[in-house]
Amino acid sequence: MSCIVDQVASISNTSELAQWLCPHLAPNVSQSPSSSGSGLMENADWNDAWGDWDDAGKGDTLTAGGDGDVSMKSSSPQPETSWLSESVVAASPTSELMAVGYKNRLVILTCRWEGMSDEDGKMRLVTTWRGTVGFTPSDEISAILCLPLLSQKQSSAGGPDWTCIIVGFTSGHVAMYTENGLILLSQLFEEGSVISLKCRTLPSGSAATLVQDMSEELIILYPRSITTIDGFSLFQTLRGCRNQVAKAAASGGENVSVPPLGYKKWGLVDQVVVADCVAPGVTPPFMYDHMSHTSLSKGCNHTFTPGVPATSLLVTVGRVPFVGFLCAHEGTAPPFVADVALHYANKLKDALVSAASGWLFGKSKGKDPEKSNHKPKIEPATPLPCKSSVPDKRRTGLSVSLAAGRRLAAVTDDFGRVTLIDVNRGICLRMWKGYRDADCGWLDVESEWGGSKRRVSFLLIYAPRRGLLEVWTPQQGPRVAAFNVPKYSRLIYTPHTLLGVNSVRGVRCKVFPVIFVTQDGTISEISIPFHLALGGKTSKRARDLHLVKTLKSQLKNGNEEEVMATMAEIKTLGVRKQAIMTFVMSQHLTTTLLQAVLEYFLPLYNLTEEEGSSGDAIPTQDHESRLLGQQLLRLRQLLSLYSVLCELHSVREASPDPDDEIIVLELAKLLVLTPEETKTVLLTFQHPDLNKPSGTKKVKFSDVHPNISIGSFLRCWDVSVGALVKGANTAILPVNLKGDINYEKKLKLGEFLYGWAWHRESVKSFGAAIQSSGANPESLLHVALVHWTLCPHPDTVATLHFGTILHSLSRMAGEKVLCDISSQSPWWSAVRDKLLASTQPFHACIAALLCRGVHARLEIYFQQAAEQEIKLRSKVDPDADSQKEPAEENDQQPKEHYSSLNDWEGLSMEMVEWNLVINQLESLLPLHLLLSHFPPNGPDRQPKLDVSVKALLEKGRGFVGELIANWFIGSGLPLDTVERLLRKQDKLRERRSVEDQEPDVPCQEEKDASDKVEKAEPTEDDDNMEIMRLLIRVGEKFPHSVAADTVLTNMAWELAAAWHKAADDTNLISRSVAHIARIKNSHIRHGVALMIWETWVCQCIQSASSLMDKVGRLPKDRLCRRDLGIGEHSMSSLFQIVLLLLEQVMEANVVCEVEKPLVMSPDRFWLGMEGSPSLVELTVMQKMSCYDLVYQHYQLVMVLFLVTHHNLKSVRPLSYVDGKGRSVLFKPLTTSWTIGGYTEGAVAKSRLGLLCRVITAAVSSLPDDGNQKQDNPTTIHQVLDLGRAWGVSLDVLHRHYICELYTSAQDTMAEEALPLVNDGPLLGSQLVMIAGQRLHYLLVTSERTAHHMALTSPTITEWVKSCDSGSLRCPDVPLDRTLQLLTRAVNLLQDSSQEYKMATALYDTVLAFLKDKSNS
Repeated sequence: MSCIVDQVASISNTSELAQWLCPHLAPNVSQSPSSSGSGLMENADWNDAWGDWDDAGKGDTLTAGGDGDVSMKSSSPQPETSWLSESVVAASPTSELMAVGYKNRLVILTCRWEGMSDEDGKMRLVTTWRGTVGFTPSDEISAILCLPLLSQKQSSAGGPDWTCIIVGFTSGHVAMYTENGLILLSQLFEEGSVISLKCRTLPSGSAATLVQDMSEELIILYPRSITTIDGFSLFQTLRGCRNQVAKAAASGGENVSVPPLGYKKWGLVDQVVVADCVAPGVTPPFMYDHMSHTSLSKGCNHTFTPGVPATSLLVTVGRVPFVGFLCAHEGTAPPFVADVALHYANKLKDALVSAASGWLFGKSKGKDPEKSNHKPKIEPATPLPCKSSVPDKRRTGLSVSLAAGRRLAAVTDDFGRVTLIDVNRGICLRMWKGYRDADCGWLDVESEWGGSKRRVSFLLIYAPRRGLLEVWTPQQGPRVAAFNVPKYSRLIYTPHTLLGVNSVRGVRCKVFPVIFVTQDGTISEISIPFHLALGGKTSKRARDLHLVKTLKSQLKNGNEEEVMATMAEIKTLGVRKQAIMTFVMSQHLTTTLLQAVLEYFLPLYNLTEEEGSSGDAIPTQDHESRLLGQQLLRLRQLLSLYSVLCELHSVREASPDPDDEIIVLELAKLLVLTPEETKTVLLTFQHPDLNKPSGTKKVKFSDVHPNISIGSFLRCWDVSVGALVKGANTAILPVNLKGDINYEKKLKLGEFLYGWAWHRESVKSFGAAIQSSGANPESLLHVALVHWTLCPHPDTVATLHFGTILHSLSRMAGEKVLCDISSQSPWWSAVRDKLLASTQPFHACIAALLCRGVHARLEIYFQQAAEQEIKLRSKVDPDADSQKEPAEENDQQPKEHYSSLNDWEGLSMEMVEWNLVINQLESLLPLHLLLSHFPPNGPDRQPKLDVSVKALLEKGRGFVGELIANWFIGSGLPLDTVERLLRKQDKLRERRSVEDQEPDVPCQEEKDASDKVEKAEPTEDDDNMEIMRLLIRVGEKFPHSVAADTVLTNMAWELAAAWHKAADDTNLISRSVAHIARIKNSHIRHGVALMIWETWVCQCIQSASSLMDKVGRLPKDRLCRRDLGIGEHSMSSLFQIVLLLLEQVMEANVVCEVEKPLVMSPDRFWLGMEGSPSLVELTVMQKMSCYDLVYQHYQLVMVLFLVTHHNLKSVRPLSYVDGKGRSVLFKPLTTSWTIGGYTEGAVAKSRLGLLCRVITAAVSSLPDDGNQKQDNPTTIHQVLDLGRAWGVSLDVLHRHYICELYTSAQDTMAEEALPLVNDGPLLGSQLVMIAGQRLHYLLVTSERTAHHMALTSPTITEWVKSCDSGSLRCPDVPLDRTLQLLTRAVNLLQDSSQEYKMATALYDTVLAFLKDKSNS
């Protein structure tokens, strides 16, 4: 990376702007944005200027038109002066606002997104306000400062809120404007021109300042004084003024007046001319400097004060002295508040005068108060002498720029020099010449090294007359960059950041301390890398590092000659290593370029050794050189392997026919099986489900050109090893694969290594290339396994291809493959672990067969080789070389007899392990087929169920049942279909087990009859025959795991677990309870229901009951979701489902007493293995629940259901449980407990009240049409059951039910319930009251009330009037039904009772009404 100048923005309509600001320059302003230079400028050519640092230090520019020099010069002729050089320009540090002033004209430019150009995509600064400013007719702008204020909003913390434009005038006034040109406040501090405006704020980063100076100040420079304003008070004042101005503008009033600012004022008494100043802030207290200054200024006899006072440093530049250092002791000049007091006194006086005149003479309307011509009082300045100075009578300083660290400053003068000043020590450090009218700026660059941050300041100097922008390391370093730029531009240095920053609110936006503005409106930033500050003028390492950066750009261009020339110029060993790693990491590396680099460097770092006097080998090179040499050798080995693999991929020969007999015979020899057994194996794995596409990315063996570059191939290997390999001058160096290769990259590498077409010659070439590459065969074998598991169609050729690769890699491993007969080989153990963990059992089983065959062949081969070696040692045979590998030669000859490993008995531990792995993988094949098959009408998003032998062994005996349950849940099959398939599969398996035990019992006729019965079943199972066939195959391997009760139990458990994760979806728990009900075995049904209650449901019910008991009603939706995770409308259905769950527990509890317990036996797959028990085993092991305790919880859940279903208010569910029952609530249901005992009277009363309220709510929910016959609602039966359990009198409940029915005009249902009541007279009296209420409603609403009153019996008139018909839900009932009601009441009452007489009178009255109605 090199130093660049990148365009970040541009000014729109510069010609119009210049014409308005400087009309006298209008004919010369003809530049447009299209003539601007390049937005991205690179560093000047280092190769041409490397040896010219001395000349560069004298101010000479770099040669224009160099290779790395990009010019920004405009094609149009440059004028002698430009609008930019004559104007006063200031920019915000955030680069979002710029202010330009000329004489009394001011332009404010802001960044507008709608002003962006679609062509270049850069920001545009457009004019948002322009106008004339000033306080006198001859007033002109002399200084401008753009000061952004920190936002205090949480959404934009650390960013700017708005920007204040501070303008200084020649009259001495300082005015502050908003972004829209509205003046906030103005004040006169001194009669004289404002020379400069600067602000000291906290830096954006952790800059190393002189001390931890957290203060902010605004510095205003006058010819004879310096005025400073505290930053905190300025921040608050500006925010308040802006708010008041905004309110005044919104209300349409005039601008409000604000009090003047408090300030400090220092007089410049020791300097003739002052041109500029900076304020570094509080200086560190040094005791020695304090003592020396005291003795020099006041004499050696003066009394010395040991306390060092805190001083604030001011640095001024001008003439006599050239640079002055002023120290103001803190607290010596308090802010002037006289203006503030005078302001408030004037306001008070005006108010009193106005009030008195209005009282004496009356208010004069329409007359404006006369403006006061009072001239503001100017406070005298506190004299501040120079503590020290840099004297130079002939030199006049023009400007000073302070670095962000406040330790260094750059001063320009009238002699065209730039002087570097040490602010702390007060001395000159360095001087540059040849920079007349120069602009200076500082740029801090930060870097992290070793966990700590480093910071360096670069000095930027712009020479406008030479059109040169330079970057220097200031104190002793060289020039690190130079750019040819347009003349008469401006380098704007903005050392401040945002006003209002403190230790809590820091700057969190990007700031631009330095920007470069050309007269055509281009605004650019300068980016400097940190490494340019490292090294000196003759640093070879710095030069080589620069060449490495040049090398990266050359690699992108693809010019190999330039790359080799650059590589030859690199001399440092460490940088050469870095350059080689740059080659490896580059995406543009080619084989020819890498070959050229290796041919150049390998002779330089040869690994030859010299023999010493004692016979020991002495290396001719140092350790680092030998490490580099071994790295180059590894690259050469990998390059050779890459070239061979590319040739194998480019072969276009036709692949052999998979059905070729010779291919089958070769595969049989590799598997050590007979040809018939080999064909059987291949037919076993040709299943139609294997050819179905899946979501996993697949690869295939093909002869296409690889899509992996040489760079990507090399980055997969670890070529930079930190340890030397001994004897590396003759042997092939080992190369290992990196351990952090991601899966996608490993797939591409496997396709490149093994994806070539199989041929006999290709196999030989591949084996030789792998042998000479030094690649680790174990890593290659693991990549081959990954590649093989993703092969879509493992036919005969593909299997033979993979087998030959396994054989070649295993032979490379040599003795690692073999082991003792009673131990296991680490080589094959790692392979078995990979195969057992594979989720592709078909591929893993074929690979296991191949590995077993390869191990047997290699075992025989190495055994014969060892025997041959023993023979050669026993006697010298001259023809031994031709007899070294007899086994290998014999393998190539055709044999008529083929041995089979299936006929062998496993005598070695290795063969036993392979046979076990193969059996386990074969058991997994039908399960994998079932999990890969989904019904065609199933859901679109089906779960991905991958299974491996390792997962089965780790998760225990119940994992198969869990997988099948999840498969049925994801298939979308109805529960009836699932149960029918499982039961049918159980019957077939039981029948086959009987046939296996008694083969002579079932005759052929019986089998045919059973087949006919199966075919006669409903045809809707025709679509599920494939599922049935797969279930039968899985049942052959895992008979107990696919039993109907086992699968239904796992399905219920999985659905309940899914409900626990999504509690608002009550359909899941409902389906779970439905599956429990289909389980035939009562022990399993009892156990799974009990486990679901204890695991998930009990906690939910406990929380719900506590919450409802707390609020006294059904909680609101927000409260339910916060505490329970369930919506308000789902509570009722949840409680109803829990009731069904508890009913299953109680029902199974009763049946388990007479049913024998189930004896579980594991499948053959887990014989001899220990592991966690299955879910069905856990259900059987559950203790028997306590029926009374279950029924106690059932009663509580019933109360919760009734309360939520009818939305009852003021109900506390736990208050209906007595003390004995409450003590066992939510304890394990297996706890021994007996229901019954004494019930408190308050509890019994509250229970009766609750049941009556529920009956009322249930009857109120019935439709109003009482003529139709309706069944009793389910709630009534539940209330009666609950009342019977609580010991409540059912007669009371029946009477209340009948009365509620008559109140709701449900007379038919009420008459059906009348026989249930035992206390007839009491019910009769209640019915008489209802009849009276109906009659009262009739009299009140009748149009013939007087007539009806005349027909009413005198004995009941007053009583009817006293009846309240408002308690009737449906008072408008036909008279015949009321007459029938009175008939029922008369029959229930005793003849001697008062109610009987009342009922008789009512009966006569209603009968009279009916007769009168019929007559009319």
